[in-house]
Formats: sequence, C-alpha cells, structure tokens
Amino acid sequence: MSLRLPIRNLPGVLADVQRLCGDDTAVRFAAHFGDRTLHIPQLSRLRDDHPLVMALGRRAARLIASQLGGNEYRVPTGRWSMSHHNARILRLNGWQPRPIARALALHKGTVDRLTADLQPAVSDPQPVTLTCPCCGRAYKLTPPPEQKEMVAEDDTSFLSALPPLLRAAVAAGDLTIDDLRRLETRRT
Repeated sequence: MSLRLPIRNLPGVLADVQRLCGDDTAVRFAAHFGDRTLHIPQLSRLRDDHPLVMALGRRAARLIASQLGGNEYRVPTGRWSMSHHNARILRLNGWQPRPIARALALHKGTVDRLTADLQPAVSDPQPVTLTCPCCGRAYKLTPPPEQKEMVAEDDTSFLSALPPLLRAAVAAGDLTIDDLRRLETRRT
C-alpha cells in the first residue's frame, strides 16, 4: 500500500504544470526539461514532433501550450521539492525519521521538520514506490528491518542512572547504549 500525497512547493513553471496537469506530469516535465531553457510554442504552432509532445503526450502538451505557450521558460529541476515530498510519503507509510533520512540522503533534522505535521497512516513500515527526483522513474523502497536491542541486566542499571532525556533517546533509537558508554568513558 502506497499512500498518495500532493507535491508541495514546486518551483517556477513546474508549479504551473502541476496546477494544469497534475503531479505526475509535473514530475515528468521536470525530469525531461529540468535545468534547461524550454520554449513552449503557442497552441496553434504546437506540432507532434515538439519535445513537449514527445515527452508528455499530446493532451498534456496542448493543455500546457494553451496556458503557457508563446514564452521561453527556465525549467527548474524540482529535486528539492520532490525529495521532500518523498520523505513525507515514507512517513505516512509508517517509516521512522532515521530510515527516511538514510534512504533519501537527507539530514534527520530535515526529515523531522518536514514530517512534523504528519502521523503515520499505518503502524508498521510499508514498502513504498517513489519517483526519482532526478530522472522521474519509479523505484521501490523496502523498509529496513527494525533492530530491537536486547538489554542486558547491567545495561538496565546503566540506563537507570542516566537522565530521562538520554533514556528517551535510547528508547527512540537515536542513541545506543554503546554510544553512551563511549561518552561516559571520555568524560572520566
């Protein structure tokens, strides 16, 4: 199950294409024409051999030409918006911030900020099909297996001596007991 969510904050002409034709067309538009200049002809001058028609299809190209035709546009890649969109999709599908950050090469703090307003729609992380922000192709991500650490008796006594904030970080998986032990040995 992969939940859908509209892409937010697409830059420049990508936002116009998204408004006219939807998210999928905007992603394909960015993949084909991103990081270059594109002349969109007026509707009456649009031909079947135009790159816009060949990349998006006649119907989408005609719609875009009818609204945006007659101008030259610097097309942004939209990678930032699409990468952040993918982080939100993964969070809705039950993924935790750290695996999202690793999968998408984002900082965990960025993932936390982007997904702060979202609650996962499912409790267990689900495999998700995402769109590559560079090439527009679909790819599937499978959640990493959850790693539950077995806490030994001496670890329990070590944890109980720690401040509540550090215990919460261990429980959330942000820190390990080994990390805390290394910090403890450096302090002494």
